[in-house]
Amino acid sequence: MKQCLLLILSFLFLFVTPVQAAKPGKIGYVNMQEVIDKSQWGLQARETLKEKFGDKQQELAKERQSIGQLQQTLDKDKALMSQKELDKKTAEIREHKKKFQQKLAEIQKEVVQEEDKLANRILKPAPAIIAAVAKDKQVSAVFERRQSGLLYVDEGLDLTAEVIKWLDAKKLDAKK
Repeated sequence: MKQCLLLILSFLFLFVTPVQAAKPGKIGYVNMQEVIDKSQWGLQARETLKEKFGDKQQELAKERQSIGQLQQTLDKDKALMSQKELDKKTAEIREHKKKFQQKLAEIQKEVVQEEDKLANRILKPAPAIIAAVAKDKQVSAVFERRQSGLLYVDEGLDLTAEVIKWLDAKKLDAKK
């Protein structure tokens, strides 16, 4: 009986004692794509891509134009050509297009690999910087804006510019 009374008193004590609510935390978000696009590191990465692949892109543009000219010439002259000549020119254009597509796919693969490598160089220090910004701004949780599933977020919670500022203040190690 004493144990039952003690148990009932314990439960009553829990209900009577005010429960202190946890202090609501402040949240924020960061748009990592914007960090990559607008930070000095991101701008430098874009310049690196231009330097590395600019000539190849110009070469591809010339090849595309050359194929277009061959196609225009064929379209203009096909009424005057024999079927054998028409077939030969059509096969020639098809072969040029095939080689162009192979070259384009190869270069696109290289570009994607280089973009990933450069983006990872930018993203590697990001967690530490985001944590520092969050502590500085007294933020309890930080979400990635585009992947968070949040449908609406007050723009005042956006920490992206602050993260870019902190990232830009960090020296870029070109060797990594």
